[in-house]
Amino acid sequence: MKSSGKREKTIYDDSLTRIFLWSGFTMFIILLIVCIIIGATVLFYRRFDSEGIKIILFCLALVIPGSYGIPLFSLFKAWRQERRLGIYWKDRTDYDRPEWERDWYLTCDRGGFILCHRNYIKRIVGRQTETEIAEHARGKVYYVMYEDMDGKIRKLKFSSDSLASEFLHWFKKQVYKEMEICVKEHWNGSGGIS
Repeated sequence: MKSSGKREKTIYDDSLTRIFLWSGFTMFIILLIVCIIIGATVLFYRRFDSEGIKIILFCLALVIPGSYGIPLFSLFKAWRQERRLGIYWKDRTDYDRPEWERDWYLTCDRGGFILCHRNYIKRIVGRQTETEIAEHARGKVYYVMYEDMDGKIRKLKFSSDSLASEFLHWFKKQVYKEMEICVKEHWNGSGGIS
C-alpha cells in the first residue's frame, strides 16, 4: 500500500505561541469550570451583593495566571535558549525526520512544555529520581541533569520515568550517574516546613 505523501501534523509543526497556548489550555478549562461552579454557587446563595461579585471577579482573575504561569516560564526558557544559540524554533527544517533525530526536543509535561535544542546540551550529567512525601504532593519526580553550552548544570523535571527516558533516547544516551532521593516534607502548623 502506498503512502499518500502527506504526513500527520503534530505539535512539532506549531509555532512557539501555539505551543504556549496549548500547553496551558487544559488547566485553563479546568480552572474556568471551577470558576463557573464557584460563581453559580455564590450567585445562588448571595445573589448579586458586592461581596459575591468580588469573589467571582477574584476567581476569574486567577484563571489566566493559574493556567499559563508554568507555560510562560517554559516560554521564557525557550526564548533564552534561542537567543543564546542563535538558532530559532521557527527556522527548523527537520520536520520529516523521526522525533529522536530532530534537533529540537519538545514535549508537554507538568502543566507546561519542555523545549530543548541538541546543541544547547554539552553532556548529560545525571539522572535523579525524587520521592516527594508531603501534604501537597506525593509520588516520584524524575530529573535529568545536563551541562549546558556555558558549563552550567541545569535540570529538566519530568512527571514520569518514560518521559525522562524518551528525552535521554532523543539525546543519544551517554554515561551518566543515576540517583534516587527520598524527600520528606512535613508541614508544621505555623505555616512553614519543619
